[in-house]
Amino acid sequence: MSLTSFHFFCFFGVSLAVYYLAPRKYQWYVLLAFSAYFFLRSSDWTCGIYFVLNVAASSYSAWQCAKAKEQGREKAAKTMMLAGLAVNVAILAVLKYSHFAVYNWNILMSRLGSGWYLEEPSLSAPVGISFYTLMSIGYILDVYWGMARPEKNPLKMALFTGYYPQMTSGPVSRFEEVKQQLFAGCGFRYENLALGLQRILWGLFKKLVLSSRAAVVPDVVYADPEAYTGLYVWAAAFLFMLQLYTDFSGCMDIVLGASQCYGIKLPENFRTPFFSRSVQEYWQRWHITLGEWLRSYILFPVLRSRGFGRMGKWLKLHVSKKASRQLPSWLGMLIVWLLIGLWHGGAWKYILGMGLWFFGCIVAAQALEPFFIKLTGWCGIDRECFGYRFFQSVRVFFLVSVGNMFFRLGGMSAVWTEIRAGLSEFNPWIFFGQDFVNMGLTYRDQNILVFGVLCLVIVAALQEKYVHARLWMQKQFLPFRWLVWLFLSVFTLIYGTYGPGYDAAEFIYRGF
Repeated sequence: MSLTSFHFFCFFGVSLAVYYLAPRKYQWYVLLAFSAYFFLRSSDWTCGIYFVLNVAASSYSAWQCAKAKEQGREKAAKTMMLAGLAVNVAILAVLKYSHFAVYNWNILMSRLGSGWYLEEPSLSAPVGISFYTLMSIGYILDVYWGMARPEKNPLKMALFTGYYPQMTSGPVSRFEEVKQQLFAGCGFRYENLALGLQRILWGLFKKLVLSSRAAVVPDVVYADPEAYTGLYVWAAAFLFMLQLYTDFSGCMDIVLGASQCYGIKLPENFRTPFFSRSVQEYWQRWHITLGEWLRSYILFPVLRSRGFGRMGKWLKLHVSKKASRQLPSWLGMLIVWLLIGLWHGGAWKYILGMGLWFFGCIVAAQALEPFFIKLTGWCGIDRECFGYRFFQSVRVFFLVSVGNMFFRLGGMSAVWTEIRAGLSEFNPWIFFGQDFVNMGLTYRDQNILVFGVLCLVIVAALQEKYVHARLWMQKQFLPFRWLVWLFLSVFTLIYGTYGPGYDAAEFIYRGF
């Protein structure tokens, strides 16, 4: 069920009415029932078996882990924790990465001249499996580390991992930060409904008006990359960056807005990423909950492990103090970035391409930062002035756009070929002729994109100052507020781009 479909909004309206009509102590049952319906409408019914197995394993292992810890049986607690993690990881690996494993196995057998080939498995993964698996793993580890109390009711665990607004594309929540809101219920508040619907509208504007139009040029260029050179390459890269942002952040606006209508506040996933001054800061502002999950459950435990501790001591003794701090940190980051690439898809272009590109950008920036500080000092440049900050943001946008080419192209060699094609010719006249119109992006579409980007910049500037632009809007006088929201509603209704059956194209991150 698409979050932009007519079916979804009928479903959402009915669920909202039933939720507030139900007594508060039963409201979480309403959410569970509607989440189950959403899951079964969005996935094959057999996928429900995998979801139930995930919930059962997570609930039982966490409960037994906490019980063993209370009894002082540390070894048993660790065994139950590892068992719960193993079940979660195994389900995810089989359903999402078995094709990748079989593909690489068959290539290896072909090169070895062996006939031990495997058939591609025909397995379908449940919607949101990557997201709810991370949440389950985080829950088990939080219980093991004593940061969360185990939930004995498996139905509540099912609602936590299967809460329908966040099932398709996150955010990746932690049990302790949402359990009170999910299970305690909430009385009707006009403010929650108004602010939630406003955010849903903003998300629809991003997705239906901007994302679909931004996709036109990248779809044409990446369908035949050898036919386009020069600024065609960079126009496609930058527009794909815009498409990806408006698609994913628009989805998050719909998700968080729908959840706020129930009185449930989910964690934010974006914080004006294009105001970032470095690639590392960009990833702290983009998909925030995934980054926090990786730091909490992968990076920090790895850096605190015995092996990394010994490495740091050896480097301090034989190399330098700086190396003892920096090299283990970079190695931990490398592990995280390879996992980020793997999380985005079972393909080497994600694991080695995307992962190594962003890892390399971050490491290079950290290594060269002292040089840039000295250089700007020699040149008399104020590093906090608008011009230099703008330069840094443009640099980040360029580097991220190059990294995102791995989403659309075949691999590292294809991306390198595309970059060389982009540098092989300077053809600015394409922006003044019929070139983009011939690709399918009409003059009206181009004007709408320019207007939409200006809206994004204004809202991002307000968010930098007020955290939420809607908080600024709430302080304005009533006619102005209603005029803005009415204009945005009519504009989205008239200029929204729809697919077959009046459903917008599927969200990109739903595939992850």
